[in-house]
Amino acid sequence: METQFARGGMRDPRAGEVRFREWHDRWWNARVVEPHTLRGDASSIKNHVLPYWADWEMRAITRMDVQSWIRTLVEKGAGAAAIKRAYNLTSSIMRAAVDDDVLAVSPCRSIDLPQIAVKPPQWFTFDQAQSILDEHPNVWRTMCLLGFYTGLRWGELSGLHCHRVDRRRSRLFVVEVNTKSGIKEYPKSSKSRREVPLPPHVLEALERHMHRLDRDAVVFTTLTKGRAGRLLDDGNWRRQTWWPAIDGAYYFDDDGERQLVPHYPPHAMRHTCASWLVQKGVSLYEVQHLLGHESFQTTQRYAHLQPDAHKAVLGAWGRMEAPLTVAA
Repeated sequence: METQFARGGMRDPRAGEVRFREWHDRWWNARVVEPHTLRGDASSIKNHVLPYWADWEMRAITRMDVQSWIRTLVEKGAGAAAIKRAYNLTSSIMRAAVDDDVLAVSPCRSIDLPQIAVKPPQWFTFDQAQSILDEHPNVWRTMCLLGFYTGLRWGELSGLHCHRVDRRRSRLFVVEVNTKSGIKEYPKSSKSRREVPLPPHVLEALERHMHRLDRDAVVFTTLTKGRAGRLLDDGNWRRQTWWPAIDGAYYFDDDGERQLVPHYPPHAMRHTCASWLVQKGVSLYEVQHLLGHESFQTTQRYAHLQPDAHKAVLGAWGRMEAPLTVAA
């Protein structure tokens, strides 16, 4: 056994005596993730993970203990998304323990999690989008126009640089992205780095906005006197620009009644772009690449908007010899 230990063929069974909190601290200090991810993870661990597991010995935690913990979170009223995040973090901690020979096997396996309800994407109709544009000052009108016709994420919109716009080919390149930590030179994922086509009228509006900007300048920045030219902050932009425009935007419904535009966040511009394209017959594959979705499952949320989404079903009913009837 001593020879096997020396050769690394066996692990020290006493390694699993370490407390969960101690192992968590070692794991946390070794992580390499974005600052905003760290903030969200820290909150999840503080609220849902450490209060339960802190004093447990790592080797004492079984799969059934993990399942019981999930049940406890459900009974306390934690949301499905919050539970999934807490579980994923705990699973990462356990996987690291296995990799470092603290544990022989992770207890986070075959665990039943509450289902996360998939909400249909929130998108604006053409009239609603036009009303939103009309409520914005010119500079933000251009930014929102770009959002509706390109589907860029807000960080991609607010991180766009002038030299990323190819006027000759009517394209823009998504490379930089604006985050809470400043401009990053790479976007959310490998698929997010992409080329996006620009309709002529969108390129024209963008050129009018950029004609006085330096080639390497960020296209959309703050306008406040004394603070002009700074990177946009998501929260401030929503509060000072987006929500006031939404609150003042109206449209007329099918009955001619004047209605307020739905109170959707800026991300709805991205959903709107995808929804309009799918309704016009653009394939989900093309929409996936336009939006830079890592997973095709994300794009499938728009499948029900395809013009022929129910064509086969309706065609089958139409081919029936005699339909069921209800007396008037």
